Amino acid sequence: MKKLLFKFLKPRISWRFYKGALIETADISGNPAKGWYQIYPFFVEEEPDFNAIYPCEESTDTLVLVILNIGAYKEKLLDVQAMQNIRSILSYFKRYAVDIILRVTYDHEGKALEREPFFFKQVVAHMEQLTPVIKEFSDVVFVVQGMLIGNWGEMHTSRFIAPDKIKLLWGMMQTEFQGRPYLAVRKPSTWRMLHPECCGKEEFGTDTTGLFDDAIFGSETHLGTFGVESGENAGWDGIWNREEELAFEEKLCKTVPQGGEVVCGDTYLTDFTPETTVEVLKKMHITYLNKDYDERILNQWKQWTWNGDGPWKGESFFDYVGGHLGYRYVVRDVSIKLEKDPPEAKAEFIVSISVENIGFANCYNRLVVLLEGQVEDEVLFSVRLDCNGKDWEPNKICVLTERIPARACELYLNVRRKKDGKRIYFANQYDDDGRIPLGRIRIEE
Repeated sequence: MKKLLFKFLKPRISWRFYKGALIETADISGNPAKGWYQIYPFFVEEEPDFNAIYPCEESTDTLVLVILNIGAYKEKLLDVQAMQNIRSILSYFKRYAVDIILRVTYDHEGKALEREPFFFKQVVAHMEQLTPVIKEFSDVVFVVQGMLIGNWGEMHTSRFIAPDKIKLLWGMMQTEFQGRPYLAVRKPSTWRMLHPECCGKEEFGTDTTGLFDDAIFGSETHLGTFGVESGENAGWDGIWNREEELAFEEKLCKTVPQGGEVVCGDTYLTDFTPETTVEVLKKMHITYLNKDYDERILNQWKQWTWNGDGPWKGESFFDYVGGHLGYRYVVRDVSIKLEKDPPEAKAEFIVSISVENIGFANCYNRLVVLLEGQVEDEVLFSVRLDCNGKDWEPNKICVLTERIPARACELYLNVRRKKDGKRIYFANQYDDDGRIPLGRIRIEE
């Protein structure tokens, strides 16, 4: 009887939730591991002059492509000075908190046959020297492109592109890196050659090897990246036709990054529009692009305007692409309900947040997602959600659900990169700390 009486006499919580505006914006804030990049080449035998090549204080880029040219050592091991210079270069970019796309090559002028070692054992020796150093900087090296060999380090026009040699170099990096940083090979056919166990499978597992394409739109085949035969005729590790290769990349690059350069092919300006260009970038799940090359196509993008719905309508197509490279998150909706008949001291709200990824690709770094309640300057609680962001796929809405204390407060979503705490900005309005104001909870008893 006492329990029944208490049930009817105990004070009941009266509450209201005032949802935030949650307006999608065309803001382009610098999220890590995505976006436009510039190239910074270094000859490792020379002491780097950073002030002459990279004024970090003036840059808003969050990515750089660092090319380390080791051509001076084609007939010998990297010496102490070269190794010190490599560490100095990587340390410099780490100091300015940018993510590094790294390419080590004997050549960056298209003359690999002249500048590579004559014997493959010298390439192997250099890889043995380099992999521990790269591992040291795995917190800032996002992707390692290529395997030292080929014109511009692009794994073609080399004496060493035989499958057994590529598999050996790839295996050395896989063993040393253990999944961090990501690796990238130049063609989907090379990826398939390295992964015979994935033939016929719907999912490719947890491998961390992606792709880089430095000839996007250069021709129907992306200048030889794709072929003309069907996969059935070419075989698992053959070069497939454009349609099938794009379908393969669409599946593969949900879990591993792809980026590169756009090239203005002979028919690009007549065959493509902003809309059809975006279709390709979405299928490829492009995360990063060179902001300086090819000027012919990039200048066209700056002249085009985006005519789709939303905040980008009428804006520069170049800016639209930059804003959608990689991941781009927007909170679409928030709802709150009170847990049914909770013990009064443990009353909780259940919060549901609808997040859509409107970018071209996933985020390939783990995230920390927090729900925070605040009154004035005091944070009342910070609850970590059981998710890491890696499955927030493009063009899909993910609903995040979590319990929070039933408190009157301003409610915020706070998302950071796990490995270094860098802010992850959403395409919503945010506060000075990069948090999204989800709304205000008012409670009366």
